[in-house]
Amino acid sequence: MKKITFILLAFISGTAFAQESATANAAADIVSPITISAEDDLNFGKVSNNIAGTVVIATDGTATGLSQIGTTSPAAATFDVTAASGFAYNVTLPNSVVLQSGSNEITVDTFQDDAGATPQGTGSIQTIGVGATLNVDASQPTGNYTGTFEVTVGYN
Repeated sequence: MKKITFILLAFISGTAFAQESATANAAADIVSPITISAEDDLNFGKVSNNIAGTVVIATDGTATGLSQIGTTSPAAATFDVTAASGFAYNVTLPNSVVLQSGSNEITVDTFQDDAGATPQGTGSIQTIGVGATLNVDASQPTGNYTGTFEVTVGYN
């Protein structure tokens, strides 16, 4: 009986203390946060209100469409983006915004940027041009139409 008890105790003790372990590495890359700041405003210039049409401001600031009058020069908006070197990011533009002059409204849409399909951070400031289309109705009420729009950047 002593022999059976001893074998049984040895068997139980052996399995109770059998262990295995493994070690894995842990790592983290901390990158600088992406930043954006507005530098220049989007300006559609001055247009006559006697016909319907559009004013398109390209990302480089050139204007096409309805004739410009006066001395105000159209301009694309510019934004300074700083993203960590080698990290891809995306640019999100609005679908449309409404500019107002008192109770009168005018729509801006077809926003575009010149950052490219998959912009990459350089660790330094990258300037992005943003253009859009101003949609002028026939007999649009005169006024100084203003509003804001938001451009968002984020790492992919």
